[in-house]
Amino acid sequence: MKTKIPLKLTLLVLSLGFTIQTFSNSKNTNIMQDTKKETIGLLVTMKAKPGKEQDVKNFLLGGLDLVNQEPQTVSWFAFQIDNSTFGIYDTFEVEEGRQAHLTGEVAKALLANANHLLEDFNPKTSIQAVHVLASNHKAGKQNKGLLVVMKAKEAKTIDVENFLNVGKQLVGDEPKTLSWYAIKIDTNTYAIFDTFVEDSGRDAHLTGKVAAALMENAPVILEGFESSAIQKIDILASK
Repeated sequence: MKTKIPLKLTLLVLSLGFTIQTFSNSKNTNIMQDTKKETIGLLVTMKAKPGKEQDVKNFLLGGLDLVNQEPQTVSWFAFQIDNSTFGIYDTFEVEEGRQAHLTGEVAKALLANANHLLEDFNPKTSIQAVHVLASNHKAGKQNKGLLVVMKAKEAKTIDVENFLNVGKQLVGDEPKTLSWYAIKIDTNTYAIFDTFVEDSGRDAHLTGKVAAALMENAPVILEGFESSAIQKIDILASK
């Protein structure tokens, strides 16, 4: 059965002179040169107990040295969402690398300190295995970021994934967008994780084509999406 692509999304793609299939299958592009082959990842969120915010931040900063010793961990980001909410996003080429990380020193230290530092941390729900649908990278110091979690409407998962593939191409025209990831968390939940040197780059992205297309298509393909789902984050450390 053919998937019916929303009119707004179709017009977005046609206005660029391409088709959805072209974006999905294109392997040769000089927009952004990908040298990493990230296919899977982990997205971890955690909330510091009252008075433990700095301890959690210090713990994450210390994790960089440990993760640098993991050759199969391709990318690793420690980030802060608000005063007490933190996260880790990391990527791998193969499942072997992800499992090595989950049984490595960073994960061991996290679990050993969770009861002392974190509020209601549950490894089964707080550590989410994800699929990397698309990614693009540029060189630069990553200090600022965005985390956008979205849920596809029923029967709209293909449309969301097509939109994310279009987004991969659009961010190529944003010189201040350093890393950009489209992530699938579960059957109908997706996320975008991207990074910038400073606020000006993030602001340029938020007023750019990807953000505009997201807000325009959200009522058609996403469940209850609001602008508040676009979370500004600080990148504490990255590999």
